[in-house]
Parts: sequence; C-alpha cells; structure tokens
Amino acid sequence: MDDEVGATTRLQLRLDAPAERWTDAFPVGNGRIGAMVHGGTAHELVQVNDDTCWSGAPLDGPPRPVGPLGDDDPPAVVERARARLAAGDPLGAEREVQRLQTGWSQAYQPLVDVELDHPAAAGDDGYRRVLDLGRGVVTTTWRAADGTPWRQDVRVSHPDRALLLERASLPVVASPGAAAPGGGGAASPGPVPAGAGDAPHDVRVRLASRHPWAVAPTSAHRGSADDPARGRARVVLRAAVDLPSDVLPDYSGEPDLVTYGGRAVHAGVAVAVLADGPGATVDVADGEVRVRGAGRVRVVLTTATDHDVAAGTLHGDRARVAAEARAALDAALADLDGLPARQEADHGALMGRVELDLRAPGEDPPTAGADGPGPVPDLPLDARLVRHAHGAPDPHLAVLAFQYGRHLTVSGSRPGTLPLNLQGIWNPHVQPPWNANYTININTEMNYWPTLVGDLAECHEPLLAWLDRLAAAGEATARTLHGARGWVAHHNSDAWCFTGPTGRGRDSVSWSWWPFGGVWLARHVVDHHDWTGDDDALRRHWSVVRGAALFVLDTLVELPDGSLGTAPATSPEHHYLLPDGRHAAAGVSTTSDLAMARDLLDHVRRLAPVVGERDEDLLAAVDGALDRLPTERVAPDGRLAEWSADVPDAEPAHRHQSHLYRVFPGTSIDPDAAPALAAAARRTLDARGPDSTGWSLAWRLALRARLRDPDGVTALVTAFLHPVDADPADLPPAAAPAAERGGVYRSLLCAHPPFQIDGNLGFTAGLAEVLVQAHRRGPDGVREVHLLPALPAAWPSGRVRGLRLRGGLRLVDLAWRDGRVVRAVLAAERRVVVDVREGAERRQVVVRPGEPTVAVG
Repeated sequence: MDDEVGATTRLQLRLDAPAERWTDAFPVGNGRIGAMVHGGTAHELVQVNDDTCWSGAPLDGPPRPVGPLGDDDPPAVVERARARLAAGDPLGAEREVQRLQTGWSQAYQPLVDVELDHPAAAGDDGYRRVLDLGRGVVTTTWRAADGTPWRQDVRVSHPDRALLLERASLPVVASPGAAAPGGGGAASPGPVPAGAGDAPHDVRVRLASRHPWAVAPTSAHRGSADDPARGRARVVLRAAVDLPSDVLPDYSGEPDLVTYGGRAVHAGVAVAVLADGPGATVDVADGEVRVRGAGRVRVVLTTATDHDVAAGTLHGDRARVAAEARAALDAALADLDGLPARQEADHGALMGRVELDLRAPGEDPPTAGADGPGPVPDLPLDARLVRHAHGAPDPHLAVLAFQYGRHLTVSGSRPGTLPLNLQGIWNPHVQPPWNANYTININTEMNYWPTLVGDLAECHEPLLAWLDRLAAAGEATARTLHGARGWVAHHNSDAWCFTGPTGRGRDSVSWSWWPFGGVWLARHVVDHHDWTGDDDALRRHWSVVRGAALFVLDTLVELPDGSLGTAPATSPEHHYLLPDGRHAAAGVSTTSDLAMARDLLDHVRRLAPVVGERDEDLLAAVDGALDRLPTERVAPDGRLAEWSADVPDAEPAHRHQSHLYRVFPGTSIDPDAAPALAAAARRTLDARGPDSTGWSLAWRLALRARLRDPDGVTALVTAFLHPVDADPADLPPAAAPAAERGGVYRSLLCAHPPFQIDGNLGFTAGLAEVLVQAHRRGPDGVREVHLLPALPAAWPSGRVRGLRLRGGLRLVDLAWRDGRVVRAVLAAERRVVVDVREGAERRQVVVRPGEPTVAVG
C-alpha cells in the first residue's frame, strides 16, 4: 500500500467493551487454527478451533437409504415418485423420496478454550478492543483500577502454524498517548514490547474443553529458570481430546444427539506459557499454569489431529499427534520474537492486494497519491451501526464489511486446509446450528464468491481440493440412489464428503431432495479458470465438471411436450401451495434445476476444447440437451417464475432465490443480454420484500448489482448493516418483526441469525459487483469491463484498487468523482482486447502483459 499507516488505521473494527457473548468476540486465524478473542481484562477467554476437528469419521461406503424400499432398488423409488407426480400427487411423490433419506452430515467441533485469570488487571478505563483487518491482530488496551495501562495482542500465524497471545503492562504516562490505552497505540503495529512496564503481575492460564479430556492438561516441560540471566521463564502443557463419533442436528428429533466412543478425530494441543521480568516464575498445579512477577506473559498454542485432510482419513496414531503438536510449538518458540512480524507480513501481503475507499455526498473525493481514509466517526462499531440505522451517512462501514469478508477468507481458508463451513473455522458449540456443515444449496458456494474477485485465488484452493474428494464419493451415491453416471451431492456435506439426502424419513423434501449440489459446486472450477486462466488447474479438476454433467444428462427426463426436465424437482427450501392450502415442495422442472443444468452444460461445451475433451458422445449429448432445455419464463404477475406451473408461493418473502441463478452467480441474465428476464428478476426481488436473513441480503445485493439497480443496492447495504443485537428501543421502527430480520452483530459478523459466515463473504462479492462487472462478452467475443454499473448515489466519490476480473484482468485503479469515472487502469497477464464501458459510453482498449493500461483518465 502507498500509505501503510493510513491504510492500516482505516481497516479497524473497534468495540469499547469486552465481549459479553460469543458473537461480540473478534476472529483471527491462519486457515487451520481459528480463535475468537473476547478481550476480557480480569478474565480473558480465547476460544480455539482447528479446521480438521469434526465429529464422525470417514464413511465406510455410499449412504444407505432408511427405506423401506419394498422390492425395489432406490432408482425404482425415484421412478415411483415420478409416476406420482404425473398422476397429480406431489405429496405422494415426497413420501416416496423420503424413503431414500440417509441420515445427516457430521458437525464441525470446538477444540479448546484458553482462559487467563488476571485479577490485578481488572478495569475498564480507556478500554478499547480492535481487530486490525490489515494485520490480522486483535489488540486490547485499557487501564486497571490502580491506573496501570495494559495491552494484549492475539494473532494466529500462518507461517508459524501457531497462536500467540501477548499481554503486558505499558509505561505509565501523564495522559493517554501513543503508548497508552485510548490513544493511537490501541492498535499500533508491532508486538507487545518486552518489559515495557514496571508492573509485574500474577496470572493464571488454563485450558478448558467442551469435550472430555483424552489427555488432561499436563506439564510437558518445566522451565522456571529457562533463561534467568534475561529474566525469562516458561512451561509447556500438552492436552488431547477425542471428538464425538456422531453429532445429530438439533432439529433431527432423534435421541442421543451427541455420541462419544466410536471412531473419531483425536486432537492434541501443545501450549507454552512464557513469563518475562526479573524474578518471573511459572509453575503448574492441577493442570493450571501459575505465573508470578512477570511484566509480560506470552501464550503460544499449536494443534495437531489425526485427520489427514488431503486423503480424508484418520491415521489413529496418538503419539504422532502429540509429537506433531509439540514439533510445531518448538518451531514457533525457536524465534518467537520474530513471529509477529512474520504473521503480519503474511496476512498483510494478501489483504493489501485490494484497497477500497467510499465517500458520502459532500466529502472530499480521494485523490491520486493520497490514500488516507474518508471521515471515520470516532465511535465503536455498535454505536456506528445504530447511527447508520437512523440514516447517518457512514460509507466506511461498507468498506469495513467489504474488507472483513477478505480478512475472514485469509484467516479461514489457506492451501491444505478444509473449505470454510457455515461458520468459517470459528465455532464454540459441540452441536452447532445446522451442524456448521457444508450447506451446498447456496451457503458453501457463497463462502467462496469473494476469493477470486478479491484477488485471493490461493484461498480458493481448499474448495477445489475438497470437490475432488466430494466428486469421488458422490459417484457411488449417483449410481446406487439414482442409477446415474457421474456424481451427485445433495444439500448437505461435511469433512467426510457425505453426499446423500439428509434425514431418516422425516426431513422436509424441500431441502433434503435436491440432487444439484454438485451441479452448483462445479461452477467454482469453471470460475477459477475464468478468472485466472489456469488451464492446468482446469484439467486437474475437470472430472468435477464432467461428472456433474454426466449426472445431469442421465437424470433429465423427457416431458410430454418433448422438452427435457427434472422430476422430482424442488426449489431449495421453498414450498408452493396446493389448491387445498397444503404445502408441497416436489414438482417437475423447477426453474433453478433447469437454470443450473443449462449453465453447467454451456460451460462443458465452452471449455471442452481447453481441456482436450475427446468424448464425442458426451459432447453430442450436451448439445442435444441444451437444444431441449427450456429457459426461464415470466409468470403472469411479471415475476420470474420459480415453478413450472403458476402456483402460489407458500412463503412470498422466502430467503432463497435459486431461480435467479443465471442472474448471479450465473452470468446469462442481465439488462443487456435478456432484458425481459432481467426485469422479471427485479420484480421477483421486489416481491421478496426488503428484509431477510443476513446471507440472503448479501445474495440479493449481488443480484441487484447485476441488474444495475443502485437504489436496490442502497437498500440492501442498509438492511445488511442492520444491528440485530442492538436494543430495539435504540433503532427506528421497522415493518418486519425483529425475529425476521437478519443483519450483523456488533462485531460485524453476519447474523442469519444465528451467526453464519456466508453473509459476510457474500457481501464482499456483492459490493465488488456494484463497482465493476466483467462477465459479458459482445457478439464479437470482446469482453466488456463495465465500470460502476450499480453505484449508489450515497457513494458519489471513491476509489478501488486491485480487484481481479474475469479474463485474467486486474483492475489496477478505479477512481470516481460525482458518480463519474475519472481514472481507470487495467492490467493483464496476456494480451487482451476489452470493451470498457461506463453507462452508455464505450471505449475499446488493448491491454498488453506487463503494461498497465489507462482506460479512462
């Protein structure tokens, strides 16, 4: 960044009180280890996850239907369901496919809590807790009751594979300043200074877990006189847990929701507690570390499990787990003083690729060479969110929400890790909401919408690697349940690549019977190539795309009019009303099924030459299916139809809008390519209403942007930033009940409610769509780069740098003033001709590799 201090200062989430609940805490991570920092003074809690910690174990074969199936095999049951639909009995069809339900996915698990008791530090004077998004560090500063200033930093280092908590007293100064709580030092760069203060203190550090200990916290090394000449002491603890062998979702209605004792992940931690200061000592009693007389305390934590992510297996060697955790700890301790700089350089290198500045009307626009922030209220987040809800301009909140999504991606998804689940890698519950699984009828996909446009392509790799395993597991499911080639995944999955329909005969078909999870997920392989141009990656993962296409081709059915369709078909999690008022989910050829099928087959045909696909029978079948698949239609009320028949919606304001798939994340419907369908899509969003779950608001933001609706964008930004945990008396009156409104918690984490990370990540992607779109190609094949296609009037001036675009393009710089572009610079890795567009104005530009090209200005 050109202005490191300014850029760092502007990317801070601030709260002026310790966390009272988990969603008040701030998240940090390195892809493997996630930590939620509560920021307590006398009592600190850092809740720790490891992304490999899941209940259950690798599957021992394809999912088994609960039945009863009678004398038929599962594909025959599907045929019976089709016959029921043809006879006008959708509820009978639902009862048939409920027989094919196969249980549930497993649940993401917490690992340990790190707790610090520090009575002498109690106090709230000048308290400030800051998550610096640019550095990936949570810094807490305050004054104790005796006037002593304190500072605590918590970070998780990717290079060192370790969490580091540092707490120290600071020099007492006459008034708050650069080194004191409440001043600029609240989040100043760099580690906590060793021996900065003159207030030695006593602290107790302990580990807790929501699981029974397999190895209770035990001293692995004593070192109270580790380096007496330098006034340092340390002790090392080790501990281990066996995770549950089965966790059922709380909505399952089953007994024994959490089971221990079977095959399960074995997880270990190694923890070092270091005390700095003349005469400082550390000791262990009853599994608790007791520190005395230290001016600075550092806690270093590493983790290991027997879960091999690449293979999806458990090796079961407990001694190896303990040794790996200890080896990682020893490596971090070898140069602990250098860990903060390594962590910040690593995190900052990824975060610094993209910069965003938004200005409200009347504010000075950003100028070339000056990257300082626009006016930022000197208020904590909770107060700013309430002011924003009352209409006070604060564009910087949108900037923070945009960069927060990138921080969560950098912190939660790195090469070699599992993909982000419903809660990213942060979860305190043994039985989390919806098992914190991979919900693949929107949420997992949304998690990865911002990675490519946000120039974090390496953070996309965990999803692609997992898809390879999911596709392999889904082949048996496709064959046994559907009698089809290729692979299938239904609406839920987990670390073990569960692919069956969820439930034990009672789950609603509206979510359980949706065999298009693989079809949607395969688009991520396509998107990765469209953004990066990486032909090798496309070839590596082509089996994901090809297998999903084979499944579609084998499960399409011929309808009476000669077209192809799907049956039984559902529109994710939605119902329609039967004439007698009952709810039904199963039907024939829902719009979302047809849209996803067409989208996938289009991409197979387009990319087959790139990968050297030589299966002419496959390509002929793709062409034949594309000729016979119906496209979207406009219903009599002007909306884009969701169902094949004109039936009333059971929930007119439903949170899913899967039938708008080809608007976004698809690329086929926009006001230029399909104006009538785009207008119908906009009417659909209008009919859905202004409020929904947090993640749905983020999806609608991207949809409104793709439909070039600035007023809709404004309304959705406001709705997304609604503070769900504010006192209702502090908020303006609302038409929707509080329980029906999503938004964000005071920490800016997205609220379904409850917490789901997909909304944070979807918001980032949606805001990028507001600023630039590059999905369209003209009749001549030239890619269009559309600048500011849906800019709200609330942001008349601003600047964005570093976004990555389809076609291997990069938006080096885009600045605007009074709603008009004043400068746009593009770059590319290979020569490309683009059609740069702003409003109705167009200009064709040739972008050459290694030569940033000024397209405007």
